[in-house]
Amino acid sequence: MYISKRSAIYIVQEIGKIIDEKINMMNEEGIIIASSDPERIGSYHAAAKEVVEQRLQMLVVKNDMEYQGARSGINLAINFQDKIVGVIGVTGPYDKVSKYGEIIKKMTEILILDQYYKEQHDIDMRIKERYLDEWMLGDSKNINQQFIKRGHILQIDITLLRRVMVISFFETNGNVSSETQRMIGSSEQIIMDIINKEKNSMCLKSGLELLCAVPDCMNDDMIKLAEHMRQEIETKYPIKFCCGIDSCCEGYLNIHNSVIKAKKALKTSLRSSQKGIRLYESITMEIFQSELSNDIKLEYIQRIFKGCSIKEIENWIRILNVFYEEEGSIVSTAERLYMHKNTVQYKLNKIKEKTGYDPRSIRYSSLYYNAIHFYQDVHNRMVV
Repeated sequence: MYISKRSAIYIVQEIGKIIDEKINMMNEEGIIIASSDPERIGSYHAAAKEVVEQRLQMLVVKNDMEYQGARSGINLAINFQDKIVGVIGVTGPYDKVSKYGEIIKKMTEILILDQYYKEQHDIDMRIKERYLDEWMLGDSKNINQQFIKRGHILQIDITLLRRVMVISFFETNGNVSSETQRMIGSSEQIIMDIINKEKNSMCLKSGLELLCAVPDCMNDDMIKLAEHMRQEIETKYPIKFCCGIDSCCEGYLNIHNSVIKAKKALKTSLRSSQKGIRLYESITMEIFQSELSNDIKLEYIQRIFKGCSIKEIENWIRILNVFYEEEGSIVSTAERLYMHKNTVQYKLNKIKEKTGYDPRSIRYSSLYYNAIHFYQDVHNRMVV
């Protein structure tokens, strides 16, 4: 077994909490890879090299001149599966540090074993993640009997009927900080824990999203599960839980289609100021919007708001978005925008004057509705 620097540092720190002595961890080449004395990290330790080469269980260094790079103390072999994989050393007079010998040796080997099991678990998880990625995001032509058997080896039966929800998070303060990343990481773990408790359910992290496949059920049950997740997240952290849910179970060969539909529903959720949970069946014009290029969307916005500055477009979009979310209510729009209702009326009239399209007219509302959603995709490309 190869002892990583990360594992070595962890072991030295853990032993250091119990024994108030200088501790060093050496690899099979006799190089110090972790130490309570940072200046010694990376240097050669001849005594450790001899322990490995001579297959010794302990080597006492009597003075600092006896072995290159070694100081007086004891050096103990770290055994794993009948092989010496490294050496742990304690600096100090033999009479003082020898009493720690057996304790340090056993503790180190226990920690090594624990790290080994964690690494094996991580490897198993990565293998499962690659398999789920191939299944949920790959080409359905590659899903054959051999692929299904691979899943059985991993204790995954992809042939069971499942539905898909795709989850993401929106930071309410708009800050992207290390604390935000920590909260999102913790939120993702909460989701994974909930999914893992559901029999025959699975979760795959893909970029900034979590793809969850759960046993086939009705929309109400999917929403109930998503709502449970939302409450668990939003009661703990100042972030918004956003979720898109597919339309129905399409079978294991078409799981990719379910993912696409759930992603479209999620995108609609993220665009909404309310965020939350969206069913694919509830979205309308958003279905085709993802098929259009950003160039076309940008040209569309520029045509609708011809002659308007970037700042004006941003302001009009903000007002129109709230106006339509409030079903055209001037009073509700004014309350949400912290404006007087006469100010809202004035701004709507100004939009009509600038564009030629009355936002209060049913005839033109679809033009603005598309512009609002297109703007979410291309506003970063709009140059002042």
